[in-house]
Amino acid sequence: MEKYLRLITDKMKSRNWDAFLVPRSDMFSGEEVPENEERLKFISNFSGSAGYAIISAKSKLKSVIFSDGRYQLQLKKEVNSKNFYISNGGFKEVCLFLNKNKNILKKVVIDPWLLTLSEYEFLQNIMKETKISFEFIKKNIIDEVWLNKPYKTENEIFKLPFKFTGETVSSKINRLTKFIQDNNYDFYILFNPTGLAWLLNIRGRDLKHTPISRSFCIVSKLRDIHIFGNNKSFPKILKKEKDIHFYNFEYLSTFLENSKNKNFLIDAKTLPMKVYNFLVNNNLNYKSISCPVDKFKTKKNLRELRGFKNAHLKDGLAILNLLFWFEKNVHLKNLTEIEVSKKLFEIRSLEKSFVCESFSTISAFADNGAIIHYKVNKSSNKKINKDGLYLIDTGAHYLEGTTDTTRTLLVGKAETEMIDNYTLVLKGHIAIASAVFPNNTKGRDIDALGRIALWSKGKDYAHGTGHGVGSVLSVHEGPISISKTSECFIESGMVISNEPGYYKNGKYGIRIENLEVVSKRKFKNLEDSFLEFKNLTRVPLELKLINKKMLTEFEIRWVNEYHQKVFKDLSRFLKTDNEELFNFLKRKTASI
Repeated sequence: MEKYLRLITDKMKSRNWDAFLVPRSDMFSGEEVPENEERLKFISNFSGSAGYAIISAKSKLKSVIFSDGRYQLQLKKEVNSKNFYISNGGFKEVCLFLNKNKNILKKVVIDPWLLTLSEYEFLQNIMKETKISFEFIKKNIIDEVWLNKPYKTENEIFKLPFKFTGETVSSKINRLTKFIQDNNYDFYILFNPTGLAWLLNIRGRDLKHTPISRSFCIVSKLRDIHIFGNNKSFPKILKKEKDIHFYNFEYLSTFLENSKNKNFLIDAKTLPMKVYNFLVNNNLNYKSISCPVDKFKTKKNLRELRGFKNAHLKDGLAILNLLFWFEKNVHLKNLTEIEVSKKLFEIRSLEKSFVCESFSTISAFADNGAIIHYKVNKSSNKKINKDGLYLIDTGAHYLEGTTDTTRTLLVGKAETEMIDNYTLVLKGHIAIASAVFPNNTKGRDIDALGRIALWSKGKDYAHGTGHGVGSVLSVHEGPISISKTSECFIESGMVISNEPGYYKNGKYGIRIENLEVVSKRKFKNLEDSFLEFKNLTRVPLELKLINKKMLTEFEIRWVNEYHQKVFKDLSRFLKTDNEELFNFLKRKTASI
């Protein structure tokens, strides 16, 4: 790794470049990045899903890597502090760092495919009082030295049936073209593979955990869809659609050159600077708007919601079988984090409608659980062979819908502090799950509910309380979130996670996560409509970690009613000859 860093800085010095900005994301700003585009990991060894590095070629300035609170422990474990200064923050902190070092740096280079228009505008605003110049490079300098990249494969796309999507392609295109027409523009550049997948009711296998094809499209007000991508299965799957046209990525510049006097709608949050520069260089008129497809797909229709319920029943059964297997084997003291996650994958794979995991399972025992987005590997793989807490955060895509569940399990005996902290997290979880709130409530307004019990004991957690979930798309679906800074309105039909937690560095992690559907709540004799959450997840809580004395009567009733639902919904799928599993479910959902 140090060898490659030296090669990169040597190349930078020979070209009079002072610093190089390296985002973790790919050209689509996606959370999941193909292995052969994990540039940040290649030069730093950091495997988290969010971060930036600034590689410095100046002897007076050390290179620096940034990531948010979820990854601070992980950064310290994975990144060599000799090569990088480790910092807490996101893109804002990256810009402030550059501004702070304005007297050292003169020229900063950027890959224009890896920085969005909104990011660049933000950067320019912070740097406007400096003399630093920014240069867009034709080829990423990391790609120049990364010669043994993993082999890239192209996987076929497939159609998702109407019984799961609940809306035809024609209807979706009509909604989008109406938006374009209402704005009096000619085209919208939908630079978002999940938006393209939603629009055309297709899914792909380009990524391990996000079932999309890494492609984008330009939609015209006349209903023409121009798809840009290198996946050759598009024409075969969509051959009956006469208004859909296919091109390689490289044709984009030619397409825009041929679009003189046309007006383009764009979303600055996802549009790479490379595409923006094509627009500017061709003197094309553009207007930035918030992606309408994001708004369309976050509010699920009735068929999608029915699919989510069915997916959670299937996944609930899968996790129940895992918990049963775990309990029968954990006392042997030879289970490992990797073995447990592999077992769950095997169980899920028995279901015909299983597509893939929705993210890499977080399988974390003892102090590994304190690393919020821990990712097990051969060197970190722990044996589950002593008293402690085991945290499993796991999700799956089924043809019907997507799941994301976290449970904290007790192995052996618990310390009193563990039980009390688990119960504080549970109180926060119940506060969110049982919340009733008016329309036009933002995610930030709800976030505190998940933290109040912890705050009362001087404790907190360094991540958001909830994220949106796509329908067989990205398990983290923006812009929805429940967090301290979320400006997103929580609306009926959204699917969102509820996942407060607590993490004791060097000891353990606790998180309880269910998925919820935002639903309308009517009050008698009141015209104003309110909203509430309805639970989707059907997985037992860890009864052995609940301190009943810390719960109110309402919270006790909530736990018992939740477990009654889990038992009722899962027991009807258990075969009559599997009495042992039935009794296990009954015991795991007993009243407290």
